[in-house]
Amino acid sequence: MNVAYFPGCSLHSMAHEYDLSTRLVCKHLNINLKEIEDWNCCGATAAHSVDHALAVGLSARNLSIVQQMNLDRVTAVCAGCFNRLKTASHEIRNNPRMQADVKEMLQTEAPVKPEVQHLLQLLVEETGLDAIGQKVVKPLKGLRLAAYYGCLLTRPRQIVEFDDAEQPVSLDNLLRTLGAETVTWGHKAECCGGGYAASDTGIVLDLGGQVLKSARQAGAEAIVVACPMCQSNLDMRQKAMGLNFRMPIIYFTQLMGLALGYKAGQLGINKLFNSPIPLLKSKGLA
Repeated sequence: MNVAYFPGCSLHSMAHEYDLSTRLVCKHLNINLKEIEDWNCCGATAAHSVDHALAVGLSARNLSIVQQMNLDRVTAVCAGCFNRLKTASHEIRNNPRMQADVKEMLQTEAPVKPEVQHLLQLLVEETGLDAIGQKVVKPLKGLRLAAYYGCLLTRPRQIVEFDDAEQPVSLDNLLRTLGAETVTWGHKAECCGGGYAASDTGIVLDLGGQVLKSARQAGAEAIVVACPMCQSNLDMRQKAMGLNFRMPIIYFTQLMGLALGYKAGQLGINKLFNSPIPLLKSKGLA
């Protein structure tokens, strides 16, 4: 399966381990990721709060390159990037005026063809849980995990068209396919504070602290994420939140890699702030 790959700014910088594990897992599952040539920032949360047309145009340029690469789908692993790409695609397909504006901005036909999927969606809906389960060689037995979706992966419902906006289950199902146990908790789709990490850190400390406490109270030993912003906010700020436990925050692709037989070091698990290595060793997984 050939799929265009949008790494976004984070995957080439602070979330290198997410990129590393993503590429290993996809190669193992015969998903041929083709990084978008000369991609640009999706605009994240800043651009669309200032200029909606510009935000659509930024992501539309990336979609246009995908179309020029003759690929019919693009995947992103950052929930924010996925949301912006999906929003741009939705606007181009459903708003004739925006489609015309994008054509003028890009000086080429508006990219209406490429489908946009988060990697989690691609794996669950296209590869399939049964096929993934058949590849598992080291089940994640004994791990009690909190599957964290955050606020952008499944919202707005009418745009992203993936899972349930309030009670998503796709990541839970994937983790159980890998052999882990997932807990029932109330903050799986709540916001971590996102882009306020720089402009108003207090919001992140409050919202992120609620997420961590909820996962802990539910009996989770680690939180599993599908977004580099969520990972960073929850992993690096626990001390500032005044928490006296060190909860590992692990990318879902890293756990997939473990279950598929890769070593922790190959997946960048040793690079996370609150190390999951002691937990994984206690379960015979590292």
